[in-house]
Amino acid sequence: MTITEASSAARALQPAPRPNVLLIGLGGGVICGGLAALAAVSSEALAAGVFVVQLILVLAFLALVDAPGSGGGFVVAAGAAAVADAVVLTSNGRVSGLAGVIAVALSVGLLHQLLRRGRTRVTESLADTLVAVVLAVSAASLIALRMAGGGRDAVVVCLAAGAGALLAGRLGDQILPRPALAVGANRGWPGLVFALGVGSMAAVAAAGDTGPVAGTRGALLGLAIAATVSAGDLAVDLGAAELTAGRRDARRVSALMPAGLVLPFAALAPVAYVAGRLVLA
Repeated sequence: MTITEASSAARALQPAPRPNVLLIGLGGGVICGGLAALAAVSSEALAAGVFVVQLILVLAFLALVDAPGSGGGFVVAAGAAAVADAVVLTSNGRVSGLAGVIAVALSVGLLHQLLRRGRTRVTESLADTLVAVVLAVSAASLIALRMAGGGRDAVVVCLAAGAGALLAGRLGDQILPRPALAVGANRGWPGLVFALGVGSMAAVAAAGDTGPVAGTRGALLGLAIAATVSAGDLAVDLGAAELTAGRRDARRVSALMPAGLVLPFAALAPVAYVAGRLVLA
């Protein structure tokens, strides 16, 4: 074995480099803040911002899992995201049509598998495509919440909580990374506590003294969102712990940063819809 081959073999056994802790938190906070600003303008403006995030989400997820046939999978999931957003906008915020979008996407995903050249790992490819579809379509629920009565305030509060939790949690991890939340994680218990507290406070501040989500409602909504984005952030971090620095995982490693930025939002949207509708009821 040559020196170069020995070096490559040793590198393949080393853990993959993790994205910068503070950059992940800052980027996630900027995404939530930008969507909150769009939500304050109109449902259509929010839908445009959500669609951009959906595209990044699909690309990042398919790369993170190294999905076979990811080109066609991206087309299927991106198309489902566009249709889901349009269905919500044209049905006055109802989400009942999203199940039909996913059902049609399943049929299109099967067609994609039949048309693939040199079909290999078909089950894995179809499963990855469907997960990407569900993640993208579920993000449209944030648009549905915006269109509900009092939904503008609820969406802004949820996104403020998400931004605060992501920023504060990662800052806490930078200062006090231990004790870790799980083996191999860069996330620590102090950062989680910090995220939950700051997320709730950010929600209360965004809700104000009056309005449909003011006071205790805003705090509870913020706490639910802070816990959700922290869980999504931890999931990406634990996934990164399994990767190595070798060529085999190069594609997945390159997706860690974008996935870390948008996957917490994918978890935020459906929880925001359910919790928001409960608070607004």
